[in-house]
Amino acid sequence: MLSSVSLRHLRAFIAVAECGSFTRAANMLGLTPPTLTATIRQFEDIVGMPLFDRTTRQVALSAGGARFLPVARRLIADFDMALEDLDAQSKGLGGKVVVAAAPSVLTRILPQIIVAFHAAHPDASLRLDEMNAGEVHDAVAKGEVDFGIAGDWRALPDIHFQPLFSDTMGVVCRHDHPLAARDQVSWHELADHPFVGLGPESGTGAILAQLVGQGERINRLSSANHTDPEIARADEALKPRSIRVMRPVVETSNTVTLCAMVAAGIGITILPELAARVEASRDLAFVPLKDPVRERHIGMISRKSRSLSPIAAIFRDLVLEYAPSIPLAARLRWHIPG
Repeated sequence: MLSSVSLRHLRAFIAVAECGSFTRAANMLGLTPPTLTATIRQFEDIVGMPLFDRTTRQVALSAGGARFLPVARRLIADFDMALEDLDAQSKGLGGKVVVAAAPSVLTRILPQIIVAFHAAHPDASLRLDEMNAGEVHDAVAKGEVDFGIAGDWRALPDIHFQPLFSDTMGVVCRHDHPLAARDQVSWHELADHPFVGLGPESGTGAILAQLVGQGERINRLSSANHTDPEIARADEALKPRSIRVMRPVVETSNTVTLCAMVAAGIGITILPELAARVEASRDLAFVPLKDPVRERHIGMISRKSRSLSPIAAIFRDLVLEYAPSIPLAARLRWHIPG
C-alpha cells in the first residue's frame, strides 16, 4: 500500500538519483549496497512502477522517477527543516529562518529588518542565501528555504507572490559618459551605445527580454502595414532603433561582473536603481529611463502549500511591514563624482 512509503524509502530514492550509483549512494547513507537495493525494490513494488532504468554501467531515473524526484526533495526538505526548528525551540534557541533573496535586497533592504528581528528574538538564527530571481523561485518551489524575496517573473502553480515595492529601471554608465550628466534618458537614445547585459535567468534580464519581445512583435505588425490600435499606442522606445541596444556585446550572470564591464568602458547597461546602488562606485552613474518608465516589482515569494514555523512567520511579518518603506528614501538619482 502507498501508505507504507517511509522517509527511509524517500531518502534512499533521492540518494541513488543524485549519485547515479547504488554503491556511491549506499556509502553516503551508511548502508550496504544490498540493503539499499532491497529498499529501492521495495519502494518500486509499493508504487507499482520502476523508478530507475538500470544498465550494467549506470543507473538513471525512469520517466516516473524523474517526475517524482522534485516532490521527494520537497518532502524531505520540509521534514528536515521542521525537525531542526523543533530541536532549536526545545533547546531555547528560538528556531531557524532560511531566506533566499536577490543581492540588492540582501544588502539594501534586509539589514535594517534583521537588526529589529534579532533585538526582539536574540535566540533565533537566520540563514541568508544570495541568488538571482530565477534561483530564488526555484529554491522556494523545492522547499529549500522558508521564503524568498525577488522579482516577479516566473509563474509557478504553487508559488504566491506578494508585492513589496517597485524599483525604477535606469542606465548605468561611467561618470564621464555623455549620458551621465542627464536627468533622464529615453530608451531610443541608447541605440547607438555598446550594451552589456544580464542573462534571462535574472529578473532584470527577463524584463529586458520581455521588452525585446514586445518591440519585435510591434515591428512585425508595423512592417505588415497593420492597423491594429496596439501599433498606434506603441512607444517609440519599442521601435527598431531601441531594440538594437538589447543585443549585448557582453552578457554575464551577475551585477558585480556587469558593473566591472561598464566601469572598464566596454558599454552601458540597464539595472534597477536598488541593484545599481549596491554596485555604486566613483566610476559609475545611474540615470533613470523614460518613454516608457519601466519598473522591477520586488515581492515576497512563498509556497502556497507550506506553512511557516512560528519564528519564520515573525520574520516574514517584519519584512512585509518594513520592506515597502525602506527604498523610498533612496529613490533619488545618485552619482558619485570622481
